[in-house]
Amino acid sequence: MATEHSALIGRNARETAYNIIRDKIINLELKPGESLSDKQLAEELEMSRTPVREALIILSISDMVVLKPQTGTFVAPIDVDRMEIEQYARYALEKEVLSELCEKGISDEVRWSYEENMRLYRHYAESELPDRERRLLELDNSFHRIAFSAAGRLPNYNLQYSQQQHIERMRMLCLTFMDQRINTDDHSRLYEAISHCERDGALVCLKQHLNRFHDNLGAVRKRYPDYFKLG
Repeated sequence: MATEHSALIGRNARETAYNIIRDKIINLELKPGESLSDKQLAEELEMSRTPVREALIILSISDMVVLKPQTGTFVAPIDVDRMEIEQYARYALEKEVLSELCEKGISDEVRWSYEENMRLYRHYAESELPDRERRLLELDNSFHRIAFSAAGRLPNYNLQYSQQQHIERMRMLCLTFMDQRINTDDHSRLYEAISHCERDGALVCLKQHLNRFHDNLGAVRKRYPDYFKLG
């Protein structure tokens, strides 16, 4: 029993470390190429070095961290090929969820969730608050999560989100200097199509919206050239 309890504590610590470090990487608190110290991270997280090391190994599997023997551990650069894979998988799943949702329709409660989300997004987009970019990314993800929740597919969203690594950092970089009116307009059009159960219109809006990163990639790479994997 004691052994099982210790294993559970260790697993929980590893998952906590993983989630916190992943969040720091996605929100660019830990930047591409930055050196990582398991000792320093353990001190910051107030835990032993073992779960932190295990979390870094897991992050290396998804190419968010690079482990270099005899050299050190570093935040991985953003991989454009991985971005393409992640975004394609996201679109393939979300279009099925929107098809289901448009077939069944949405409740007044779901309409309120969409409208409140868009109101908050506009508020933060027009603000200069210190946590602006983080909140905008959270609200953007929440906007898309609403459809999954309304369709009874929230576990699918959670699994998909856990696999979005490189595209999330690209989105965060876009938030640092790009005009957010395009994003707010995209959300408005997508919501209108969903609210009127216009399946074909919703899928067109979704595809346009999720492919915006292609339009932004050149400007982002020019502004942050050191953040991207070469090739």
